[in-house]
Amino acid sequence: MNPDENNELIEEDLSLSEFLVPDTPEIKEIKSIYEKEYEYSDYLSEIEFSIADYYYNANRKVTDKDVIRALKNIKENRDKPISFFEKPLEKEIVKSLVEPLEENLLYDHEFTLVINYVLWSIDNRSWMEGKQAYVKWITYVLGFYSEEEEKKYERKFKKFASKMGVSGAQVDMLLMKKEAENFFDEDDTFGEGSLFEDLALEDILEEDRVADDLETGFFLMTDAEKFDFLLDKGPDYVELVQDYIMELAEKEEFEKIQDFYKKFNEKHENFFPMHFIVGSAYLNSDPAQAISYFEKTLKATENSEEFPPEMLEELKTNMDLLTSLLLEESTEKVEEKASEDRKGEMKQKTRKKASKKKSENKANS
Repeated sequence: MNPDENNELIEEDLSLSEFLVPDTPEIKEIKSIYEKEYEYSDYLSEIEFSIADYYYNANRKVTDKDVIRALKNIKENRDKPISFFEKPLEKEIVKSLVEPLEENLLYDHEFTLVINYVLWSIDNRSWMEGKQAYVKWITYVLGFYSEEEEKKYERKFKKFASKMGVSGAQVDMLLMKKEAENFFDEDDTFGEGSLFEDLALEDILEEDRVADDLETGFFLMTDAEKFDFLLDKGPDYVELVQDYIMELAEKEEFEKIQDFYKKFNEKHENFFPMHFIVGSAYLNSDPAQAISYFEKTLKATENSEEFPPEMLEELKTNMDLLTSLLLEESTEKVEEKASEDRKGEMKQKTRKKASKKKSENKANS
């Protein structure tokens, strides 16, 4: 076995938590690494480079949500060996962190703050167009694009930014062509028609913003915090509820979906989107269950003028599709049973013929 293979095996058995120091009360008091980025640049740069490298060289379809899921999984399972992480992006990020952590140990809490900072950075790009706003931006900033790709990105970025009322100075800052401190000196940063028109400077920089302020920070919450937050404020954040439920469905955590569904309905009676969302979560795993939730949606929206026509159309389409699938499944089962019965009859007849033939042979002998 050569040294590289040996190192690979050693790395696979390592966990990031082996390089993390137990927290002290003082460390736990730190809320964010905002404005302390330089102190943690070794770790931040590795994570950002891994994301950009993976997008540019391995998977051009990776989305911001994919990155968010990867980072959250790494944060929540930092005590697991590297071999635990099966998705390429997760493995690439984890492996990239081993060397800087070996050289400079971090407190466990500091590590979570580093991950949270990247999650916050992704969320900060959510105003930009598309599902790959952050991954494309970080790929541009780190210089992965060719000259032609870079110019194309800049043109598209500036065009969209102008629609959003972002000034030229703001664009330069966002494209890392202007120092951040100069960005906030612009008179039009918070002026009428600007990107941050409705916000004060302290609102932008506040460290403890949560999801009920601009929906920012939701992805930084723990699963328990998300559960409680959406249970309380879900009707105001339907898209977040949908993302949360669908993420649970992807993990096949259907018991948790049922728990949330039951408690949510107790608190927010007749909130029809919940039936529809949960029905959608069961589309692939249990069509019959999905239909039952869609039927509840229809019942809850009878005589309701608030039910969007496009949702009604989608609901009917899904129900028709699922009904046909269930009918096909039922027909297949009937046909399979009939086929098995025919095979059984044929086997029985064959046995009888063989037995008869055997008897005749004995008689002749």
